[in-house]
Amino acid sequence: MDRAAICTLLDDAEVEYTEAGGNLVVVLPGEKKLKTNCLLIPQEGMFRIEAFVCRHVEEAQEEVYKLLLHENRRNFGVHYTLDSNDDIYLVGQFPDSTTAEDLQRVLGQILERADQDFNRILERGFASSIRHEWAWRLSRGEPTMNLGAFTRLRPSDDEVATLAPPPGSDLAEDVHTPESVVSQEEPNNQPETGAESDNS
Repeated sequence: MDRAAICTLLDDAEVEYTEAGGNLVVVLPGEKKLKTNCLLIPQEGMFRIEAFVCRHVEEAQEEVYKLLLHENRRNFGVHYTLDSNDDIYLVGQFPDSTTAEDLQRVLGQILERADQDFNRILERGFASSIRHEWAWRLSRGEPTMNLGAFTRLRPSDDEVATLAPPPGSDLAEDVHTPESVVSQEEPNNQPETGAESDNS
């Protein structure tokens, strides 16, 4: 399916999009994950969708991947995979016969999965960083509303002094900020066309 045909499909589905390097980009607004960028990539006889969900996890990889594989059994049209950096994507390939209703359902599935699974991935794959973020904010009297979904990881008062970086440490500014742990912005590099590890 060429780019013009994908544009027509998106128009028929009443989905807003932008163009980027010959591909189409749809931004899905969510609640837990504030936005999910979907890249629609033209391919011969079909098109591919790649949606960035989360950057590579720092820990508990086996637990996170097990979670995602279990979710793959329930997904419609897309499945979880990793790219060459081990960043997590939802991907799928769709034939020229895909209808506007099909596309709406697939995009709805991507939004549902990304929004529901995002915090579950973070609390497993970034638990240590989130605990340090809690400690840093509590020790400095900073707001903690953006950590409200992770109260299970809030350290005790005794642990705060141990986990929080010492005064003047660059660690607090560079590593344990919400932008680096909780917000999970998409990497600056474009998703690889063929976000790896799947042959679908």
